[in-house]
Amino acid sequence: MEGFFILLILLAVGCIVSGPIALIISIIALNRSKARYRVPPERVERVVPERVERVVKAEEAARPAPVPEKPVEVTKEERPAEVVRAAGVKEGEKVGVVKKAGTFEERIGTKWILIAGVIAVFVGVGFFLKYAYDNEWIGPLGRVVIAAIGGLVALVIGEVTRRRGYGIVAKGVTALGFAILYAAVFSAHAYYHLFDSPTPAFVLAVLVTAAAMLCAVGLNELLIAFLSLLGGFLTPVIVSTGENRPMALFSYALMLGVGAMLCAYYRKWRVVNLLAFVGTFALYTGWFEKFYRPEMVKGAEGVLEQMPRQMPIALGWLGAFFGLYLVLPMLYELVKKVKAHKEDVLLVLANAAVVFYYLWTILFKGYREELAYCALGLCAAHLVMTAVVVRRCKDDLNLRLVLLAIGLFFLTIAVPLYLTKMYAIAMAWAAEGVILMVIGLRYRSVGTQIGGVVALLLSFGQLVEQLPMHTGAFDLVLNPAFGTWCFVAGALFVCYLAYRMNSTLAEDSRRLIAGVMYGAALLLLMAAVIMEWESHCDYNLVNIVASPGNYFLKGMVTIFAVFLLLFVIRPVCPRGMVCKILATILAGVGSVFTMVVFTEFYKSSFVIFANVEFGRVLIFVAALFAVSWLLSRVRGEGEYGRKFATAFVLAGIFVLWVLLTEEIYLYYRYCRDRFVEEELLNWRFRAHMYISIMWAVYGAVLMTVGFWRKSRMLRYIALGLFALLLAKVFIWDTRTVKSVYRIAAFLATGVTLVGVSYLYQFLKKKGFFEAMLAEKNVSKRL
Repeated sequence: MEGFFILLILLAVGCIVSGPIALIISIIALNRSKARYRVPPERVERVVPERVERVVKAEEAARPAPVPEKPVEVTKEERPAEVVRAAGVKEGEKVGVVKKAGTFEERIGTKWILIAGVIAVFVGVGFFLKYAYDNEWIGPLGRVVIAAIGGLVALVIGEVTRRRGYGIVAKGVTALGFAILYAAVFSAHAYYHLFDSPTPAFVLAVLVTAAAMLCAVGLNELLIAFLSLLGGFLTPVIVSTGENRPMALFSYALMLGVGAMLCAYYRKWRVVNLLAFVGTFALYTGWFEKFYRPEMVKGAEGVLEQMPRQMPIALGWLGAFFGLYLVLPMLYELVKKVKAHKEDVLLVLANAAVVFYYLWTILFKGYREELAYCALGLCAAHLVMTAVVVRRCKDDLNLRLVLLAIGLFFLTIAVPLYLTKMYAIAMAWAAEGVILMVIGLRYRSVGTQIGGVVALLLSFGQLVEQLPMHTGAFDLVLNPAFGTWCFVAGALFVCYLAYRMNSTLAEDSRRLIAGVMYGAALLLLMAAVIMEWESHCDYNLVNIVASPGNYFLKGMVTIFAVFLLLFVIRPVCPRGMVCKILATILAGVGSVFTMVVFTEFYKSSFVIFANVEFGRVLIFVAALFAVSWLLSRVRGEGEYGRKFATAFVLAGIFVLWVLLTEEIYLYYRYCRDRFVEEELLNWRFRAHMYISIMWAVYGAVLMTVGFWRKSRMLRYIALGLFALLLAKVFIWDTRTVKSVYRIAAFLATGVTLVGVSYLYQFLKKKGFFEAMLAEKNVSKRL
């Protein structure tokens, strides 16, 4: 055990000694770099007209291939004295010198070794004080005094070396001094209890913070501010004794944040803002996980059994940190009335996300209404900041948009949180996805847009996890489950509009992403409608109608028709191939579904072609033809647009032909056989006869329309149908249909074919085909 203590003491001594060693190495490296790049007298260029030309000519003669270098003007005080005297420059006169960047080795020696040394000294001092405390070597007051004296000595050394030209080394030592003073004040108050009240510690912390930030701002030195804050945030971690002292810890973190705000008022140091934000919430997270979460004892249903004792402390300080880091990223912009940068906006977004995460963790189980009120408070805070930005910098549209979006997000999420039956998590992820998408588009951040996609996928996962939507009777459409699905679909539609109106993306990429977003929104909404209709048939209509499953099939045909139109109707849907492909797939699925389930529609007698069920399937056929017409009217789609329009026409013709055939067959099967008092023994013969007649009439109509619209495709379809009709009449009807009905079928087919033949002959005499051929040749030449 003694060997372990000896090893620990040696480690502490090594840490303490490594800091001065690194400091000495940095000073030596800085001196050597100055000596190496000391400019000889012959290379100094006085900014005096009669000397400039002579020096330039001499250098050109000595160097055949000169490399142009930008001179940096410095005064006499900024150059070595022997160089200035050799050049004959008078007091205060400016000289031009060639400034070279140091080598990689020198950057390591003058900068990174310095940073390592400062951190090593600080950590070593912290461990030494802790070890001395654990072994009772020095009393509490002596430890704090030693630390304070060390910090003051470091400040003095840093200032003296800065005035002697040791630049970055001096800045690092100064920052080390402030960090040690932070550690001394924090230890005296939080762990040693040297003050009877927190007021002296608070005043000392204010003085140290003010001094550190004023020094950094006055010297315009980011390094001092960064290392001072870094040391300040590391202090509670290094000297921690594991005791629960939230008030002292969070008061100290708040003072560090106020110091960062002081810097932000005068200097735009984003890295300081980020360090303060990360450090503050890192300390809060450490305390939360160690001391607060164990108090969150939950019952069988995941609800808190009682309010945790430290909930007011957790919520109060979380609110204080939220207000601080809501203003901090924008403070410099609001003071100077300039636009915010992307990093500032992302820090505002991160602040809102972290605060809401902890509010959700603390209040969601057992205090959901209170969480809704907190969300409204966050909404109000962001809307107030939006108004401030509008007043101070009207041109900063991006920042206003982000603040407004965050405010609307919290307003949106407050509603389902208050109405506890809604799927709050799914809606929260959807709203977060929209915000990330909009921000990513405004700032052209691919990572932020990917984050939005992930949030939307998590929202969809929450919806799937809550399935089935209903387990009993419910109000159709006006229910939380269906409303949540519609909300997520609406979020996808908002993302689609954002991409469609964006002008920064390439045209092809914009169309592709917008099409995917629009298609995802419609498919999600369609899935919600289908599940809602199925649940309605299963739970609400089960005791009202005899066959609720039949109602579901009928409603599905209408759903297919409506959403098929939504995939192509302009200007709602975007241009591009995505929506056309999805519409084609939906049309194929809907066509097969309609043709298959149509045989289940009739459960009683009906009037052929004049009934509600046949009108329902005609709506789907009309949707197919309407989609073809809409696609044919879209300009700028090229050859692919015409091909898609042709495909929908063919689908409509085929589906209508099948449905007409099924209608005739079902009429004679049900109305003339099953649903009548006296069965019709020859119903099959009549059905096949009228089917043949219908095919002949249908082919004739297609042929007529083909000639009228000059569509060779329709005429070929009609000829193909006539060929199929002949095969049916000669092969099927000859064997299965009796003589009377067979005669009628043959006559109808023959008369129709003869009439079509006469039509061809008539148009040939009129020069119809020659005109068509000439028109085709002209179009090819063009």
